Amino acid sequence: MMKARIGIMSEELIRTRVLAIVQGKYTPHENEPKVWYTSLNAISQILNPDNIALLRLIDTERPDSVSALAELSGRKKSNLSNTLKSLSDKGFVRLEKGEGRNLKPVALFTDFEIIITQEIEDALLELQQQAA
Repeated sequence: MMKARIGIMSEELIRTRVLAIVQGKYTPHENEPKVWYTSLNAISQILNPDNIALLRLIDTERPDSVSALAELSGRKKSNLSNTLKSLSDKGFVRLEKGEGRNLKPVALFTDFEIIITQEIEDALLELQQQAA
């Protein structure tokens, strides 16, 4: 099982976190989410039931190409390519070079855990106040 830990936090705090990490002022804990969104609504746009089913299909069937996945999933290749690009941009799928000009989709995650924690927010708010 490949589980993605996804955090939800305000855009301002996500920005503060990234800057603090770069400046060496904040070290993320090992179990902290690697992917951050600003709302559950934003997550649900990409991780809808169809896309989760698609990730699981990719994981179990391991298609050699987007065309093979289109056949397996019953989806049009053009529509599927757009979905795979979105999933790839968000870090949920990797598109590897296959045979010839084919791209082979690889699911990086099949299960998801949403983290909404005050602890991380409090640490970042403290950093913001120190900087002010």
